[in-house]
Amino acid sequence: MTGQARARAHEVLSVPSRIAILDRLRACAEPMDAHRVAAQVGLHVTTVRFHLSALIDVGLVTEHSERTGGRGRPRTVYSASWTAEPESGPYQELAELLAAHLADTPALRAQRAEQVGAEWARQRLRSFPSAAGAPDAQAALTMLFTEMGFDPEQAGDGRILLHACPFRATAQAHPEVVCGAHRALLRAALARLDPGAPAPDLHAFVRPDLCVITAPGSRPVPEGR
Repeated sequence: MTGQARARAHEVLSVPSRIAILDRLRACAEPMDAHRVAAQVGLHVTTVRFHLSALIDVGLVTEHSERTGGRGRPRTVYSASWTAEPESGPYQELAELLAAHLADTPALRAQRAEQVGAEWARQRLRSFPSAAGAPDAQAALTMLFTEMGFDPEQAGDGRILLHACPFRATAQAHPEVVCGAHRALLRAALARLDPGAPAPDLHAFVRPDLCVITAPGSRPVPEGR
């Protein structure tokens, strides 16, 4: 993705309703038509079609025609271009095997995962625009993790809450690999976006449905919450 295309994708994702639509499509095992999406996100179907068009333009959503078996025009259905890893099946099995055989010991797997994550960041961030400072960098990180399917939320206190992990099954089986790679990706991204900023922490599975990005040494869940 070119820098201009990525900037356009970030502009599209700056609208919360579009993130909600994208999250619904990613969570659904089958394509949905605009009426079903509208019912799930609580918006008028015309508004949903407008948002879907914007998501299609930047490659985050695809559309295709689906015949219902009756007469009349086929209906148009929509899918997220990138969906979460399935909880079971051959791809899940392959992912776990690759993670388990990355090295002989958990410590070596973690070390190699960090290297993989750093290379992943170089590939993904090749055209990623640099930010002017920490607030912009946090917004850019949020957009990056949105693109990757993590359903991030800026908590307002410097934390970024990751409500979904697209690699949850493999991450829970091999956190030293999957979470290590994501941690390296996160730190390499911030180093590019805000050079000199302290390396952030990634707290994996604070709850089964939540990971948290914090400043170094910060608690993932503040006192009293």
